[in-house]
Amino acid sequence: MKTLLKNKQFIFLLQSELFSVLSFSMFMITISWYVVDVLHHPQYLGLIMAAASIPRMFTMLIGGVLADRIQKSKILFSTRLIQGLLIGILLLGLAKDVLSIWLLLIVSFFIGCFDGLFFPALSSLVPSIVSQKQLQPANTLIHSSQELLFLIGPIAAGAILHYFNFSATFTVSIAAAVISACFVFPGFIKDMKPVKQEVKVSFITEFKEGYRYLRTSTVYISAISIIIIVNFFVFGPMFLSLPILAEQLGGSALDLSFLEAGFSAGSLSATILLLFIALRKNRGKLVLISLIASVLSLGLFSQVPSLGWLIPIAALIGFFGFFTYIPTDVIIQEKTDPAMMGRVMSIVFLASTAFDPISQTLFSSLMALGLPARFLLAVFASTGLFLAIVVFAKAKNWRIMQ
Repeated sequence: MKTLLKNKQFIFLLQSELFSVLSFSMFMITISWYVVDVLHHPQYLGLIMAAASIPRMFTMLIGGVLADRIQKSKILFSTRLIQGLLIGILLLGLAKDVLSIWLLLIVSFFIGCFDGLFFPALSSLVPSIVSQKQLQPANTLIHSSQELLFLIGPIAAGAILHYFNFSATFTVSIAAAVISACFVFPGFIKDMKPVKQEVKVSFITEFKEGYRYLRTSTVYISAISIIIIVNFFVFGPMFLSLPILAEQLGGSALDLSFLEAGFSAGSLSATILLLFIALRKNRGKLVLISLIASVLSLGLFSQVPSLGWLIPIAALIGFFGFFTYIPTDVIIQEKTDPAMMGRVMSIVFLASTAFDPISQTLFSSLMALGLPARFLLAVFASTGLFLAIVVFAKAKNWRIMQ
């Protein structure tokens, strides 16, 4: 850990991610509460989240190839600057009193596009600047810092909304995005530039190479199945339901921020635990048990009618969800050829993000048909539990992984 904290490249990357998460968490809670409390259209929340996620599915495939072709810090730097600019458009729209569902959808769409380029570059940069033995603490430090800011960000946004206004939260979010870009300036990170290929190969061909590489091992297939279940059946419906349940139970923006902070507190606890405990035995089985526990926690979340009790249950979901996700991410990085890292991680991130918008769009569509949010949460939890048990039974190579 001491060696890791002396790594200037990693520290710059970590600081950038801190401000990036602060910007994004404040942005998300601001637009969520704006849609629910000002526009009074909670049924459109899923569409807005899908608008930010669906384009990410496609640009992430490009982002994985770019991360293997271009200096990764250049990708991180440019995408964070563009994020700040896009949030600035929302601030201008608010000032001109033209901040509508359509403008939120358009800006969310472009934020999603550039996020698709950002995430493969981030995840593939980590193994290139730290040793393999430092992968778990490095990834855990990044995730724990992210969750700390996901804890601080929503509370800060809720407090600013409560005492000031939407303009203030948008302004702070823009400033955080610009600071994030500064920390990953290529001159600070100084990561290696990929070797140029003598023979030019198309993006599609390179992506197919990454896909074939993943299919060679049942470990990758099991890992992606686990990531899909935790995102489609747990994280997707839970995040969408937070502002809906907060409003149904008579809560305010501050109550919504406490719900999101509860989830972040749980996920932060998991990352801190993983920071000090190096999982070397029974990692596969522990991941699968945590996956089942996260789905069961969502089922409990769907049945509690009190805001006060929803917060600790959200923390349980965050804890088990991240105890599932982080070791899975580390195992994939450990077993991947550095030359394929960008493409492999883009497919992994695609699995973790592509199913969120599908889940949330389905959830919103079913709500529009008149089905209550709590009932839908219970259905998603039951289905996710069944699939998690199937994976536990079938994924023998993953289950015995040390």
